[in-house]
Amino acid sequence: MIETVDLWFSYRDREVLRGVNFLAEKGEVTVLLGRNGAGKSTLLMHLNGLLKPKRGEVRVDGKRVDYSRKGLIELRKRVAFVFQNPDDQIIAPTVWQEVAFGPQNVGEYDESAVSEVLKEMGLDGYESRLCNTLSGGEKKRLTIASVLAMNPDYIIMDEPTAGLDGFGLRDMVEVVRKLRNDGKSLIISTHDLDFAMEVADRFVILDGGRIVFEGEHLDFDLAERCGIRLGYLRGTLTVVPHDCQIPDGDFDFVAVMGKSARERLASLGMEADITSASLERAILRAISGNSVLLVCSRSMLGVVEREARNFPVRLKVADGSEVEGGAKSGQLLADRGG
Repeated sequence: MIETVDLWFSYRDREVLRGVNFLAEKGEVTVLLGRNGAGKSTLLMHLNGLLKPKRGEVRVDGKRVDYSRKGLIELRKRVAFVFQNPDDQIIAPTVWQEVAFGPQNVGEYDESAVSEVLKEMGLDGYESRLCNTLSGGEKKRLTIASVLAMNPDYIIMDEPTAGLDGFGLRDMVEVVRKLRNDGKSLIISTHDLDFAMEVADRFVILDGGRIVFEGEHLDFDLAERCGIRLGYLRGTLTVVPHDCQIPDGDFDFVAVMGKSARERLASLGMEADITSASLERAILRAISGNSVLLVCSRSMLGVVEREARNFPVRLKVADGSEVEGGAKSGQLLADRGG
C-alpha cells in the first residue's frame, strides 16, 4: 500500500496539504476527486518523490520514503507517474526511443519487453513514428507504455482523460481495467465522474488540502458540495419496503418490485408507473432529475440500496416502520448519501 501520515505541504506561504492521511491499497484503483486547487496533483507528486513534504511522511508498503538520490531511483522504479499533459513527460524523438529510455537509463533494457509494452498499449507498428506526430490519445498511451516498461508496482495518473473525446475515454477505461487485472495498483486523479465510476475500487475526496471523504461508494451529495461536477440533474430515489408506511409526496414516478410490493400498492389503491425492469428504470428516472418512489419487498431492500448507491441520485431509504400487523407506526426516512 501507499500511505501518507500527517502530510503537510505549502508553496511559500500558501498551505496546500494540511495533515493529509491518505491510503491506497495494493491491487486496487483509488480515485482522487476534488475541485481545482484542492491539492490533488500536489498529493500525487508526493507519492513518488517529485515533492518532499514539509511535515509528515510517505510510506510505500510500510517503508518510509528515502529522499536520497539512490532512494528516489528505487522509489520511481516501483511507483511510476503519468503526467496530465503528455508533452511534459515525453522526451525522446521516436516512440521506440521513448519507451526504451527508462529501462536503458537504469541498465535494465530488454528489447522484447519494450515490444510487448507497445503491443499492450496498441502502439505496435508505431516504433519509428515521431512522438510529436501522435494524436492526444496516442500520446497518453505512449506515456503509460513508457512507465510500464519499468514494470512498476504502482502507477499514478494525473487527469488521464483530460482532452480526450468519448472514444479516448472508453480506451482509457479499458487501459485502466487491464492494468488492474494485470496486478498493477493505480492511483488516479480526475474531474471526470463517468470515468471515475467506471474504474474506481475506492474514492477519496480532497477539499481545502484535507481528505473529507473516503469509501467504496461515492457520497454524491458531499462530492457536489466540494465542487465536483456531477453532470446530472440528480433527482431523488425514495426506496420503501412493502411493510413500511408509504410516505406522502408529490412523486413524478412510482415504481414497484416484487409480488408483495405490488399487493401492498394495490391495497392502497395506488398505481405504479414502472412495473418492469423497475430498479434500472427508477434509477434512470432519478438520474434525469425526477422524484421517484420505489416500493420493493423487504428481502430486496439491501440489494436495491447497494445498487442505487452506485449512481448519482439523492437516495432516501425508509426501513424502520412495520405497518402490517400493527407492530409499529410512523416512518423512518434516512438519507443514504448516494
